[in-house]
Amino acid sequence: MAYNKEALALVIDIGIGMSDAAPGFDSPLQITSDVLQMIVQRKMFQESKDELALILYGTDETNNDLADENNYQNINIAFSLSPANWHLFEEIQKIKPGNSPADLVDAIVVAADHLRRETEGKRGFVAKRILLFTNAATPFNDHSLKIILDSLRLQDIIVDAIGPSWGQQDEEDQNEENNRSDSPMQTNEHDDNNENSASNDPTTNGHHRYRSPKKPLTQQQQTGIRIINHIVNTTEGTLFTFREALTILSVHQSKVVKPTATKYIMQLADLKLHICTYIQIKDNKPGIFRLKKVYARDPTTEIKIDRGRYTKDEQDQEIEKEELTDGFRYGTTFVPINKEALDDIKYQSEKCFSIIGFSDANMMRRSLYLGDTVYEVIAEPGYEEEGQAFAGLVQAMYDTNTVAIVRRCFSERSSPELGFLRPHIAHDHICMYYFKLPFAEDVREFDFDNLDAIKRSQPNDEQLKTIDNLITTMDLTHADQGDEEAFRPELIFNPYIQRMFQSIARRAVTPEESLSLSNTIMEMNETLVQSIASKSKRTLDTIHEQFTLRDTERRQKITTGDQLFGNVDNATKKMRLEENENIEQLTTDSTSFEAQLAAKKKAAIRTIGTITPIEDFKILIEQGSSSFTDLCQQMSTIILEFINNSRGDALFDKALQCIQYLREICIKKLEPKIFNDLQILIKKQAANIDGRKDFWKKIVDEKISLITSDECIESNILSIEAKKFLEENTSTEVVNNALITNEDDGDEEDLFDLM
Repeated sequence: MAYNKEALALVIDIGIGMSDAAPGFDSPLQITSDVLQMIVQRKMFQESKDELALILYGTDETNNDLADENNYQNINIAFSLSPANWHLFEEIQKIKPGNSPADLVDAIVVAADHLRRETEGKRGFVAKRILLFTNAATPFNDHSLKIILDSLRLQDIIVDAIGPSWGQQDEEDQNEENNRSDSPMQTNEHDDNNENSASNDPTTNGHHRYRSPKKPLTQQQQTGIRIINHIVNTTEGTLFTFREALTILSVHQSKVVKPTATKYIMQLADLKLHICTYIQIKDNKPGIFRLKKVYARDPTTEIKIDRGRYTKDEQDQEIEKEELTDGFRYGTTFVPINKEALDDIKYQSEKCFSIIGFSDANMMRRSLYLGDTVYEVIAEPGYEEEGQAFAGLVQAMYDTNTVAIVRRCFSERSSPELGFLRPHIAHDHICMYYFKLPFAEDVREFDFDNLDAIKRSQPNDEQLKTIDNLITTMDLTHADQGDEEAFRPELIFNPYIQRMFQSIARRAVTPEESLSLSNTIMEMNETLVQSIASKSKRTLDTIHEQFTLRDTERRQKITTGDQLFGNVDNATKKMRLEENENIEQLTTDSTSFEAQLAAKKKAAIRTIGTITPIEDFKILIEQGSSSFTDLCQQMSTIILEFINNSRGDALFDKALQCIQYLREICIKKLEPKIFNDLQILIKKQAANIDGRKDFWKKIVDEKISLITSDECIESNILSIEAKKFLEENTSTEVVNNALITNEDDGDEEDLFDLM
């Protein structure tokens, strides 16, 4: 059972005036529906255990436990007290204006009675609250109001109220006008009639924010507001306008997590202190964002996932779970590790929180902080003497500006980590904050140029003064209203999380509509952001003038072999000088850095590589530094490496592309023997070596056969022989004949040597 939960009764007036709206404005009932949906969404997203009830008054039907022929009529309990769910959400969407009069005081009595009945005998409820939505336009009877208020106080029920206005309309309008006139970004965008104004921005549910028309209150509303004020003040509740409620509820809050202590024994030499650690700051990753697989036609249907494992070969054999074992990759080999060996591999430790030394606080650079969690460390309650020793340690560290270096291990099964404790003293609260530190393997060192050593990088006094002005104009310390700090971290919400909450809520409510949502966080701070930007604009313009940006040409530096490897023989030195001259000539003719880089890369290619073999083959043929036969031998070697070293069929497509290009170039250069020898070799391998039949099948499917005399006049292979060559059951006689035919063409190196 969840404790510290709240019982909340949502009491909605659907009677007179709640559905009336001036042209261009939302009705109070529509705004009420928006606010209710936001409340329910927040409860669901927080995974709150609070329970809610929905009570409507002014309905045509009557459904409550107090109703009789003459009393508590037209009051309907539409949703009994239960945790927030989509059924409640659907009931809110069904709310329609009513035509029957109902008493708001009676509605409050029905809500209080419902809360009493549903919470009586149940544990865990620490608060009971009634949230009243009304425009105070319906008649009511307040003869028994004093008795009702005494009963509410006796049951500890708080009454809050949300409505269009509580007699503060003129004051709000005046404040709004003053804010506009004082705004440094005063433009036509703030006009009430502008479609892009903030008041027209859509809420989470797609409706526009509430704008109250300047309409005088009726006598009944003035009386109703006075009574509601009295009820709220007596029960120590709060009054909210629709504008205030939408502003507060437009920000979705994550699940509230009860603080849980992790207990350790802090060890300092022979001193042992019982301590507790609490998570102070942690990267919030709401579980609701984890995607789940659901059945599209019926999302409520439970899905069962069944996994199977199969060998990646011709047999495609299923492997049972019992036949699997864990393994680690060691180079190109997998080293199997059974469960017993895995337990021996793991680092053996024990739960600990040991101080291994102290250091100056200035040594703990912010760049060394690791992890996404900050812990608050306090003395464990119940150990008074140890608490005094802990307080003395914190005070001593605070006075000497010292931090403690700590070895921390959460449990016997977890890896130890390095961290430090920073003392914190504020008023009567004494604690330490724990931050994780990196090990040597976690630190990445980078070497950068020293800007102080470059004279042209030194700013002058005028430039330094301009940067100082920029810092001053963008200082957030007193940038908010009332000379307060702006964008305080505890008041700034994550835009990504807010967007996700808005999107999920919109999709749940209106599955067919597009997710064209506004950025709630930026809307709330738009005026402040514009104010700071306006103050800084002049300084930023000055910075653009003083710090001019221009493109610089990069110099191509050719590094010689002497500089890299020392003395070399004269022949090698001459050859490298000629290569550098070729590179310089190429880079001189190029008009861009990219062209120069490509030319330099071309000139540096000496052999065919496995990354881009076809491109390398083309470049080497263009260079003419090696004979065509030698280049074809290199290409054939690369193809055979792809085939023989392929894990499964991972490299088959790459080998197939190389074969197709080699065939084309051999036909073009009138060298069919080189390609035909390679094809014969590949087929022999497919017949003799397991695992190569799949590749030969690809060649057959692509119909890549021997080069025939019809394609190249230097070939002695007939078309019918090439066709038979691709047949799977071709006898070795055809292959041998092809070999004999090719051997008569010359004495070049046989590709069979590559095996």
